Parts: sequence; structure tokens; C-alpha cells
Amino acid sequence: MASGIRDKVAILGMGCSKFGERWDAEPSDLMVEAFEECIADAGIERSQIDAAWLSTAFDSVNVGPSALPLATALRLGYIPVTHVENMCASGTEAFRGACYAVASGAADFALALGVEKLKDTGYGGLPARTRGVTNDMFAPNVSAPGAFAQLAAGYRGAHGIGRDDLKRAWPTSRSRATPTARAIPRRICGARSPTNRRSRRRWSRSPSVCSTAAASATARPARS
Repeated sequence: MASGIRDKVAILGMGCSKFGERWDAEPSDLMVEAFEECIADAGIERSQIDAAWLSTAFDSVNVGPSALPLATALRLGYIPVTHVENMCASGTEAFRGACYAVASGAADFALALGVEKLKDTGYGGLPARTRGVTNDMFAPNVSAPGAFAQLAAGYRGAHGIGRDDLKRAWPTSRSRATPTARAIPRRICGARSPTNRRSRRRWSRSPSVCSTAAASATARPARS
């Protein structure tokens, strides 16, 4: 019977690169930035890492289909490195793999790292490549931000919520598609984080990219 991994794994340190339009940085630069903060927070040496996992959501326009970019950028030689891709859950998959390695006793220290650098390709919008015959049937050229934006527009139209009111809203549940009228507290939205690109004020003043016409059009099916 499975016993799980409770009390068998501990998170020693974390790191994060600065958010923003990082035109001056390559994926390797972002990985190094997060990695150096992580091992400093953990208080361990690079040589103590026994295995590493790299996650990306779009390998075809990112670092590629292997974990070699991680091993090269971070100078992690002679240890197993694994690349995982599971769309929005890619980071969780890398974290889970690292946890299982430690819990099983295969590693004393394991690294999980996720990186995305999608806008260096010259593609208009977020790039999307083929995902196989099934995905091509129901989600051609779709992106997660684009899908969530349509849900938000539909919610506005169905419930008569103004654009500015929706900007100030924050979901109380795990679903990003169910915003409420509660204002966003600065302490929980990451506005004070040194890696944050925008403050709450700047974010609330950012231009909308979804028109009212699109909002009402997506709302009609919800009423029927």
C-alpha cells in the first residue's frame, strides 16, 4: 500500500528571476539568476545537488526538448538532469520529480527549475505550436492568457461588471474565471516583491486588450 512522502522531503531554498520584458536576457540568464538566489537561500553548494529537473511549457520555442540547457547554464556536470513539459503544470511536474528523488533516497539534494522565454521569436502574441491531432482539433493556436481573457470578458458581459471593476477584483477561489468584487490587498498580490514587474497601481492602469464587443459576444452563450 502506498504510504506517500509526507515528512520525507523539505524545501530548503527558493529563488526567482525578475519579471518583465527581459529582452537583454536569454533563458540561461534567467536560470542562473533564479538558481543563484535559490542555493544561497538553501545554504548549500552547487556540488551537493544530486539531480535536477527542468520544466518548460513550450519547448519548441523555448530552450528545447532536453534538460541540457539547464546543466550547461548552471554548470551541473555528471548528475542526471530531466526535462518535463506538462503545459501550465510543468513547474509542478519538475517539483514533484525532485521530491520523489529525495523521498526515495536516490538523492539528498534535488533541484526543480522552470523557465519560459517566449517572446524572442518574432511571433505576434504568445507562440503556440502543434500539440498533436487531438489538441489541434479543439485548441488551434490557443494560449492560456488568451483563454483566460475570453473567460473574463464573458463573465463581465454575463454579470454586468465594468472593466475597471473587474481589474480591481481578485478571485477568492482557485478558479481564475470566477472573479469577485473584493479589492486586491497589496500584501497578497506580490506588489512588494523585488521581482515584481508592476505595482498594483500600474497594473490597474494597464490598457485592456479585449473589447466590449468581444465581452458581450462571449456572454451570450452563457445566458442561453
